[in-house]
Amino acid sequence: MKLAILSLVFGSAAAFAPAGKVVSTTALNAGLSKGEAPPGMVGVLPPAGFFDPAGFAESASDEELARFRECEIMHGRFAQMATLGFIIPEKLAYDGAFGDDFLAPTGRALEAVNTDPIWLGLTLGVVSVLETLRLVQTEPGGRSDGRNEGIGWRPSDPEEFQNYQVRELQHGRLAMLAFAGMIAQELVNDKPLLVNLQDMGLTSF
Repeated sequence: MKLAILSLVFGSAAAFAPAGKVVSTTALNAGLSKGEAPPGMVGVLPPAGFFDPAGFAESASDEELARFRECEIMHGRFAQMATLGFIIPEKLAYDGAFGDDFLAPTGRALEAVNTDPIWLGLTLGVVSVLETLRLVQTEPGGRSDGRNEGIGWRPSDPEEFQNYQVRELQHGRLAMLAFAGMIAQELVNDKPLLVNLQDMGLTSF
């Protein structure tokens, strides 16, 4: 359980990897029609295009739209780590790595709420502290960077950096959908994710 918790903690820290400002602050959003992308918006990809079914961009200012994108980036980063936080402890429980009472009785990652609430609370506390520090140390419109440009992960070539941004957005979007699907699936049949995959013949242990 501790290993799984640590993976979440380190993952939340990794969420501050630089992504740069994905939305141009000079974008003119006024008068946008539904489905129309603002100038400078990265991540507008087929087949969905500029996915804004609720029409939020139509009335959003440049600052509000930048805030929406920051939220999408951060949610995507945490979702990528959360998927690992599901898979790793369930695999350890399946292998009996920490005894019969680890994630008992179902072996689902959601059982951590009942079996080890202290570690869960500590994890949420660490994540909250990291998020608070990020908000305090950064400015609106640029909070996706997290002031970690010195790490050197950001490509120097502008075209490659744009590809970097697109990849991060796509990975984060997929992870958010995947994490929601994991929770829904386990709540429906009370089986761990990996056991369901095994029952479907998609994997074996």
